[in-house]
Amino acid sequence: MLDQDQNPADALVDVTPAAPPVPAAPRSRRRLWLTLAALGVAAVTTAAVALADNIAAFGEYRYEQPGEFLGLPGVPVDQVVKASPQLRDVKVGGYQAADKSRSVVLTVRELPTLAPSGQIDSVISEATRNLPVADLREIDPGPRGGVLKCGHTTAIRKAGKAQDVGFCAWVDGSMWAVYVEHIEDVTITTEKLADDVRAFRELAEVKA
Repeated sequence: MLDQDQNPADALVDVTPAAPPVPAAPRSRRRLWLTLAALGVAAVTTAAVALADNIAAFGEYRYEQPGEFLGLPGVPVDQVVKASPQLRDVKVGGYQAADKSRSVVLTVRELPTLAPSGQIDSVISEATRNLPVADLREIDPGPRGGVLKCGHTTAIRKAGKAQDVGFCAWVDGSMWAVYVEHIEDVTITTEKLADDVRAFRELAEVKA
């Protein structure tokens, strides 16, 4: 569990696929970006393409991150995670409220995938390794298609109280991604989380 006593954007931390998703001895809220970004980054090295019956539109979209989302301004990528040679094919971005009360982090890899249903569970398993997971379920992916699953974890604490972190992963014929959203002292409903993800995908997944 992490303490939230400092702005997460104040710290630059190295995140590589070999790094554990949760630091062994976290000391402050400055590690929130690391925790949120690592949910997605950890999946880079293990997500595998498998043949299944859910064939997506292969390579139909490309990823273009919006400048703002949910009224939140974008956070410069070097404030979310330091660049690493192993992450050159992975796009990490974030958004944050001015009062630091709400954060969104995206980790995306543009990787044409024939079978989203054969890959989604591997992405989620690696993304949430060592984290408690609740209410994980498959959600209607919306007009961009593919497979979408959302759930919750309590990977951080504030003043000793567990804080909800909502996350979703999607895999379609063009990319896989992990979306993480946190609002201080608020538990985001899975329905609202799914609505946010679908809205983000419509903005960020543009025709190739």
